[in-house]
This record gives sequence, C-alpha cells and structure tokens, in this order.
Amino acid sequence: MEMSKIVNPFEKNTFLEMWNNQDLSDNLESIDPFTGTTMFEAGIPKREERRNRDDTFIYPEEIIGKTCGECVRCEPNRRDPEKWRCTMRSSKVEITPEHKACVSFWDLEEHQRIEFLKIKDTEERREELRTIYSQKEPIKLPILFDGYGRIPKCPVCGEMPYSTEQCHWCGQRFIQDEAVQKYSESKTVPFTCPSCGKEGIANISAYNGHKHFKCKECGCSFMQ
Repeated sequence: MEMSKIVNPFEKNTFLEMWNNQDLSDNLESIDPFTGTTMFEAGIPKREERRNRDDTFIYPEEIIGKTCGECVRCEPNRRDPEKWRCTMRSSKVEITPEHKACVSFWDLEEHQRIEFLKIKDTEERREELRTIYSQKEPIKLPILFDGYGRIPKCPVCGEMPYSTEQCHWCGQRFIQDEAVQKYSESKTVPFTCPSCGKEGIANISAYNGHKHFKCKECGCSFMQ
C-alpha cells in the first residue's frame, strides 16, 4: 500500500499552490501551530550571524586584529558622547574604539550586511505575494483578541495587515463589512491636560481602548 505524501503548507510556494486550487481559504491555516511561523515568514530565507564567542576561554583566531570600534556593542556613552562604552559591560567602564576586541565581539560590518539582506528578502517576498493576492477577490478580515487587545490578522499570510482595506504584506484585499468599518472608525473624546489644564482631544485606541493625548499648549503627552 503506497503511503500518501505529507504536504507541509509552510514550504515555499506550497501554500500558494494549495490556495490556487481552493475557492476559499477557510481550510488553510496561515500560521504554523508548532513554530508560530506565518506563511509570509516561511518564504523568507533564514540568515543567522554569530553574536557571542564567550562560550570559550580561548581567544578566537578569527577576531585577532579586530577592535572594539568594529563591534556592534561599541557605542558612544549617552552621558558623555565623547566617551565610549560596551553594552556588555557597566556604563562606568570606559573603552575606546581602538581597544582590542573581546570574545563577545559582534562584527558590525557583517551585522549591517545581514540586516540589509533581511530587508531585501522581506521586500522580495512581499512583491512575490502581492503579484498573486492583490488580484484576488476581497475576503473577510478577522479581528482577533491577542491577549492584550483586538487586532486584525490577514488570513492569507498571517501577518498584521497595517490596513483594514488591503494587506501591506501580501496585497490581499478585505471585505468592508460592519465589523471592519466599526474597527476602523476614528474614536476621540474631550480631554483636559493634567499638566496645564488646557482642553483638547484624546484619541482612543481601537486595539486596547487606551486614550492617547498630546497637549498643543505645553507639549505634555499622556496615555490613560
């Protein structure tokens, strides 16, 4: 008896093939229940960099000749910008960019290269999905409780869509039903500045109902 092949919808392009064979996405899960990885994230290559070498007592050969100034953790001291500090040490410990790198060396140049590639990978994945889903019919946008507040989640890519009209990440459009319109409504209330007593308007967050206020008179910011 031939065993059926196990299909992992989180492998690159497999989810797209499954979606294209369906009229609705109700039977497809956009988040891996075991890892929490969204369908959007699953199509992005993993890029890792080594941050610590303090698991060894032997000074690594690959960082011989490196200096603190070439490390991500070397930064200007906030209290005195003319001095330098290491984020792995107490702020009272002074260093200079010319100091010899320690075993916790984290290559700044490599880090910047990896970060650039991550941004590039994300944009390529976004364009890949938008070319497909931006052309599809609008679908219902679920607004879920995430433990802290109510937040929309794109049922296609599993990400927070940043818009109730069209997902920023995959381009899927959403039906503008009553629930979505109510969530999108701008809510405000009159508010008195606790600092200067000036009257103003506070915005109410659709996420958790918190009131956000910034006084035009004294510049005081307040959240309730």
